[in-house]
Amino acid sequence: MSDLTATIQDVSTRWMQAWIDLDHGRLDASMAPDFALIVSAMPAKRMERAAWLAACERYRCTEFRYHDVQVRALSGGLAVMSAIAEQRAELDGVDRSGKFWLTDLWRREEDGQWRVCARYSSFPEAEGQSSAALDNLNRNGA
Repeated sequence: MSDLTATIQDVSTRWMQAWIDLDHGRLDASMAPDFALIVSAMPAKRMERAAWLAACERYRCTEFRYHDVQVRALSGGLAVMSAIAEQRAELDGVDRSGKFWLTDLWRREEDGQWRVCARYSSFPEAEGQSSAALDNLNRNGA
């Protein structure tokens, strides 16, 4: 695991633990001022930072884990992290537990801290013929 991967995975895990703990100071410190969340249930709309922070009071998470984390450095102090996330959560009495495919854009800010500026969330594709064909293409080249 590269140093960048370890760093981004650590700050992301601390961000999600802050959600579980309702640690508003750590939540605030983890997110860039221009943070936005885009979910597959509403791809044409985005949830801005203030709305996401306010939603944490109603969208309660009790467990959160990342699997299959990949981090890629981009230019200019940017890094993208993709992962399968598994959570146990509820929003206004509606179960939101399960697995999600997340893609986060992290930016190193002027103070040297990494902050998340965007999250894209959708449901992962089930393994099957399609994923097997893509894996075969990846292993054997185009």
